Amino acid sequence: MIRPMTVFLSSLAAASALLAQAPPPAAAMAVQRPVDLAICLDISGSMNGLLNAARQNLWAVVNDLAKLQPAPTLRVALLTYGCSAYDPEKGWVRVETAFTTDLDAVSQKLFALSTNGGEEYVARVMQAALTELSWSSDPKALKLMFVAGNEPASQDPKVDGPSQSRAAIGQGIVVNTIYCGNPAHEEAAGWRAVATLADGKFAAIEQDNGFVVSTPFDTQLAELSAAMNTTYVPYGSQAVVWAQNQVAQDSNAAGLNSAAAATRCQTKASTLYCNSHWDLVDACNEPTFKLENVKKEDLPEALRKLSTDELRAHVAAQKKKRDEIKQQVEALGKQRDAHVQHELQRAGEAGSKLFEQAVLESVRQQAEARGFQRAVGSTVAPAVAPTGAPAATPGKDVDSPFAKVVKEAVRGYEKFALVTGSPRMAPTDCRMPAPYARISEAGKEHGGKLYLLYARFADGLEYVKPNEPAKVGQTIVKEAWQRVEGEQGQPTEASRRYMGPFVVKNGNMVCHGGDAAGLFVMHKREPGTPDTDNGWVYGTIDKNGIVTAAGRVASCMRCHENATEDRRFGLR
Repeated sequence: MIRPMTVFLSSLAAASALLAQAPPPAAAMAVQRPVDLAICLDISGSMNGLLNAARQNLWAVVNDLAKLQPAPTLRVALLTYGCSAYDPEKGWVRVETAFTTDLDAVSQKLFALSTNGGEEYVARVMQAALTELSWSSDPKALKLMFVAGNEPASQDPKVDGPSQSRAAIGQGIVVNTIYCGNPAHEEAAGWRAVATLADGKFAAIEQDNGFVVSTPFDTQLAELSAAMNTTYVPYGSQAVVWAQNQVAQDSNAAGLNSAAAATRCQTKASTLYCNSHWDLVDACNEPTFKLENVKKEDLPEALRKLSTDELRAHVAAQKKKRDEIKQQVEALGKQRDAHVQHELQRAGEAGSKLFEQAVLESVRQQAEARGFQRAVGSTVAPAVAPTGAPAATPGKDVDSPFAKVVKEAVRGYEKFALVTGSPRMAPTDCRMPAPYARISEAGKEHGGKLYLLYARFADGLEYVKPNEPAKVGQTIVKEAWQRVEGEQGQPTEASRRYMGPFVVKNGNMVCHGGDAAGLFVMHKREPGTPDTDNGWVYGTIDKNGIVTAAGRVASCMRCHENATEDRRFGLR
């Protein structure tokens, strides 16, 4: 059933883990990658719909991103702006919570907020997120900022939005913007610019015209959520407070509707929901935690008389109960997800105006660009695209005048010179030769992937000549593939494409190509062409042929501006 309500997904506690149960702690830590998500919400007097949607959709977004691999470690920060009660010297901006893994704490903050009229300075809240939060220093981290509001993004008299976008992408932080209004309104252009300059996505939504999907599985999931609470073994001086907050957030979700309660239950069954700071079951999954060091006075009175071995047995029994409940939640959750996707597809345009869908589309694309993949067996269909958003959506190129330029430039690129080396000869003419691939040593988006480099206007294998600028019309295409360690045992997308092994060996290191990671494109036009990088147009195309970025792509420019040969590095 679909019920109308205010929707504008917010606390996009993104980033995720596996659908199945967590692997042993040591194994999990070996593959986990950081995901930092900063959510910046306008809470001025006109933004009740946005705030309600943030509360509604926190858990739905977490659940979707819990289907990513490798398993991320998620931290969420919440900032608010536009409240007249805040310090005007700080631009009426406040950090509600710094980066934390405690999703209940984020939910608690969301439900404690109220709207209050004030000045809405988009650039100032971006500045606060950049300077007051401790972002991950891991080069493989996915770092996302979402800024949502309904006033012009340019009204801050002291801080410039575009400068904050450049500062963000300079730190590897992608900024996405959500404009609560008509995408055709002149104010939307400023929100688009903020996102574009930081390699982010823009979406326009109707904050007071959304809907939620309730399903036949919601009631049972809510019951399982309550049953899961009985498996927690509190410890520590603040254990009672944390346990009570868990129940309070269950109540807050249920107070919204059955859908919110059901999606929260799914989150509680995922590896992203961890309470090792107050629950012994979660704490015992940590490799450095020692149960014997827990003080008797930090335990519930009923457990203080137990020996360490008896306490360990009790914790193990509670873990077993919780694991059984999680399995039931996972099975029901898959059915619920399929039901929701079916209803969203039936809803058509109405479903496209949800902030939830706008955010999911952005995060999925950006996670894929950083090497994350959807878990095998994931049943969730691609998000419905936000109406009027310039971000690339399923079957639709990014809203950029250069999208067609990029698409035309790569047409037939396989016939360009393969400058990474000559292909091996195939035994028959009906077989595509298996190419000589390389491992990219460049950082950020390219780092570690296998690639083939094609270039128009190459002299043999040389496409860069010292001290000679690129010819107008030169196109450079980096065909990227996910890198899989070890010898190839099973067919992969790469080996099926080239009808043979796609293997790279370097000394004792062996790896092979897995799934396609898309195309990274540079195309040279006349120097001085407006909205280009001295004539260069950058572009990215996903594995399905959709142009996901085109023009002055900030992350590309940040890297290639350091190249000494007209933005070209040569092979690296």
